[in-house]
Amino acid sequence: MKPAIFFISGTSGSGKSTLVELLKKKLLIVKVYDLDEEGVPEGADENWRRMKTNYWLEKAVNYFSKGKSTIICGVIVPEEVKNCPNYSNLLNVNYGFIRIDETEIRRRLNLRDWSSEQVEGNVIWAQHLERYVKAEKNHLIVDGVKNSPTELAEKFTEWIKKEIESF
Repeated sequence: MKPAIFFISGTSGSGKSTLVELLKKKLLIVKVYDLDEEGVPEGADENWRRMKTNYWLEKAVNYFSKGKSTIICGVIVPEEVKNCPNYSNLLNVNYGFIRIDETEIRRRLNLRDWSSEQVEGNVIWAQHLERYVKAEKNHLIVDGVKNSPTELAEKFTEWIKKEIESF
């Protein structure tokens, strides 16, 4: 097996936290983290996101050096990963994205009582994130509306296993 680092991104409400829990059960040999698992401070911004991305990348690099793979799910931007002090081109980094359509983003975030500005900002952000992930060589995009959470986890599990077993 070859170690790898997987960043699975998606806008708020796309199902990342649910995916984390399912992947932890399915992929026992891989470390799985939620970017936000230590909490999100009030007013978290791009600087906070970059700091957390680097924090988790540092952990992933440590596991990578020991021959272990890591999955980090969160609102993650590939360019920000590559600009982290802990990033190296020698790492086997892969990017995933959970796609949910505009209608579903609005529905899910309205259930969380988000303001209309926050909801519309996330609709636009989801489009940007997907473009960033699509631009990466090693990527997988899975529809989080057409697939149940279990099916979503299965598709990501198959991809991850294929990547770490293709040594």
